[in-house]
Amino acid sequence: MHRHSCALPLACFIAALVAAAPAADEKPAFHIVGYLPDYRLSAFDPDKARPCTDLIYFSVEPTGQGDLKRDGLHGDDLAKLQAIKAKHRLTLSLCVGGWERSAGFSQIAASEKTRQAFVANLARFCHENQFDGVDLDWEHPADEVQRENYGKLIVELKKTGLLVTVAIADWQVLSPAAIEAVDRVHLMAYDAPKRHSTYEYAVSAVERLIKMGVPAGKICLGVPFYGRQVDGPAKSLTYGQIVQKHDPPPTSDEVDGIYFNGPETIRRKTRLAIDQKLCGVMVWELGQDAPDERSLLRAIERAASDRP
Repeated sequence: MHRHSCALPLACFIAALVAAAPAADEKPAFHIVGYLPDYRLSAFDPDKARPCTDLIYFSVEPTGQGDLKRDGLHGDDLAKLQAIKAKHRLTLSLCVGGWERSAGFSQIAASEKTRQAFVANLARFCHENQFDGVDLDWEHPADEVQRENYGKLIVELKKTGLLVTVAIADWQVLSPAAIEAVDRVHLMAYDAPKRHSTYEYAVSAVERLIKMGVPAGKICLGVPFYGRQVDGPAKSLTYGQIVQKHDPPPTSDEVDGIYFNGPETIRRKTRLAIDQKLCGVMVWELGQDAPDERSLLRAIERAASDRP
């Protein structure tokens, strides 16, 4: 995030608010948020990100002392991310945590000292490397104490002026403080048992989050660009692999025991987000998509372009 000096801070603040506010006849922004993991970046075609409004780079791992473990993030990676951001005018966020990368969160969040150290290190890294925001993905706080500490961490991070989002499972609970401070909640409405990401599951997950107190306008509905085996071991295939191997019709969501979201279900879920006045749709993850006319990202883009 770039900062500019101003002799009249209040005037600058008001001007920024006016500039950011949509015109009376302008539709609120509908976010198309794509995660891009570190192990996909080198082979990723930057043009594939064109429909996105937001790109989230996954992921940096927090250490218990409040530092950042960023072994997979090098100078060439940063340069490519900035090129994608500039070409498509995207908001670029850095994801911290994720599955098997969240062990440090409980220690960081437990004390004011480590929370402040973590926030300072993270904000410095983001400002130096032109990340506009931070996406926190603690998988998962274990009890009420950890949930409250997570809320305190989110509140501290929001004071930096960065965009702050969180990724949560459909069953996960956020504290009132976290809900108030966060800019968006990325709802991971997938990886349920059996058919892991049905339309009905998405509906119930959104309803649960709203009942928990998350405003609809802060919820970004997560959709999968991969399939999972319905029964037996947790075999998975990317949507691109499913298309290449099985060539399913657009209305299909299951093939050879693998459940996925085809273009029609992705379109319905995008319409659900629009009809429920959610802030957008989130994708895990961009590198799993199929090319050209089979692309699920294009299905989201087309459905979003038809919104009233």
